[in-house]
Amino acid sequence: MVTKKKKKNIMLLENLPSELLLEIFSYLHPSDLYTSFLPLSNSRISHLISDIDLSLDLTYTSYARFLLILTYCSPSQIVFLRLTNQYSHGLLITEFFSTDYFRPEKFLRLRSLHLDDIIGNEIDCLPPYLEKLYIKFHKKAKYALKFYQLALRSTSLKQCYLIGGYAFDNTTCSHISSTTIEQLHMAIKSFPNDLLVLLQALPCLTKLKTCVYTRSSGIQFSSLFTSPLTHLNIDLQGSGVTLTLIDSQLLSHLPRLQSLIYHSYGKSNEDMNTFIQLSSKLSRFQFIRKGLSANINITHGDFNNDLVTAVQEITNNKNSRRSLILHTTPYPDKVLNLPFVQWNKVHNLSVNSKHIPDEEIYDRVERVRINLSEFSINTNIPSCRHVKHLTLFSNNETNKCIISPNIISSLVCLPSVRHLIINTQTSLFNFNQLFTLMSLHSLDIAWSQLRPYFLLSNIKILSLISECVSWKEIQYLIIHLIPQLEHLQMNVTTSNECRQILNFLLSPKYKNNLISIKICVCQTLSDQIKQDLEPILLSSQWIKVKWRMDNWYLYIWK
Repeated sequence: MVTKKKKKNIMLLENLPSELLLEIFSYLHPSDLYTSFLPLSNSRISHLISDIDLSLDLTYTSYARFLLILTYCSPSQIVFLRLTNQYSHGLLITEFFSTDYFRPEKFLRLRSLHLDDIIGNEIDCLPPYLEKLYIKFHKKAKYALKFYQLALRSTSLKQCYLIGGYAFDNTTCSHISSTTIEQLHMAIKSFPNDLLVLLQALPCLTKLKTCVYTRSSGIQFSSLFTSPLTHLNIDLQGSGVTLTLIDSQLLSHLPRLQSLIYHSYGKSNEDMNTFIQLSSKLSRFQFIRKGLSANINITHGDFNNDLVTAVQEITNNKNSRRSLILHTTPYPDKVLNLPFVQWNKVHNLSVNSKHIPDEEIYDRVERVRINLSEFSINTNIPSCRHVKHLTLFSNNETNKCIISPNIISSLVCLPSVRHLIINTQTSLFNFNQLFTLMSLHSLDIAWSQLRPYFLLSNIKILSLISECVSWKEIQYLIIHLIPQLEHLQMNVTTSNECRQILNFLLSPKYKNNLISIKICVCQTLSDQIKQDLEPILLSSQWIKVKWRMDNWYLYIWK
């Protein structure tokens, strides 16, 4: 008896409902959509792709992938856009907005825009219906003021984050007004003048995070002026402004204020009665005291005796919504230099007392710098569990007293470290044991310290600036050590060596995953290197790249 074989049920991708196809497409990067589906020459799928809402993130994008986006993507499709100059050496954002096709006014669906590492002159206007703007300026953003004015005159923005580049000054950033901005993160030059001018110009602002650099006087504001601000996070940056001054000159204009986070510095003298009074008015009051020396015992001094009283007063309050949080943080920039003398905490003997344990202080630490030749390190301090940046150095390369990786792992939770800088030539430290405990994203190390048995599989960013390298070493690095590398920095001594390295890295014959290359050159060589390489970079001998050069570096976006 012959039995027929059952036919397999096969459904073609093109037969799927449009709703399901759009759902599938939403999980793919636009460049993957274009390379995977457009070659099928299916008119229905092509039409769906051309009309889909796109979330476009070009944070880690090669120049070739970027050109693909410019070719097929329509600005009217993009609802979310994130661009950064960080990995393109300042080239990507200007290149993106340089054509008439990608003028900001053509982004009709764009609601959220993130721009990182800009100088401020990349665009002349904001997209017409933009609701969220996040800007992080380059440290030398000479056109930041222009961008601040664009944002603070917006008629559509609801959330605005302007990080770095400039501190708002009402004398230079004048004629601002926006009735839509509700949340703002921005530095302000002076208190109270610039802050109150800003609040008047933004009548719908409800949440503000800011830092103030100086104290001002002279402008008188009507006592009838009020702002709908409900949440204020203010860092006084050693400006001399006290909480008492904030209470008397600002809080009377903020009748709806519910939450105040106040950053003070170690030498400031605060009145504990002000703390108690404010805590009774606000739903949330957080006091952060910064800038204390590592050797200060926080339980000493009149201020800290009053602090105990304040904690008792507030924690005994039956209204659970009210809280006073007092803590110290390593300064500056959350950097912890080890060995580190732990600040003693205020321990209130009251049963109802609340205090922040030592572990919570160390949990805030993001950067740690450790001297490998340190003779004595206190290993009894709590481990820093959320460190992202770790620097290892040695003052004496011949010192035989090198601390062990086990001690480092007791001070820092190594699996959380993503960025490692090794600023030492010592051969006495077991780096291999260290690498086995970490999953690094970036590494700064000398070429002579790299070993084939290091676990470097997750490394995307590598800096070899501390030593010069040859083209053979770079070839070995890319082929055998870190083939998945995306960003490379190196140092060369001759124009010929630079050309040989690029012959390998930019050759159409040798594939690699590099996105950006930064080559440090001696200032006396820069003219010679430019003269030798410019004809080749402009020819078809190497793959197409964007590049620029100054007296110290050759930057290539690949």
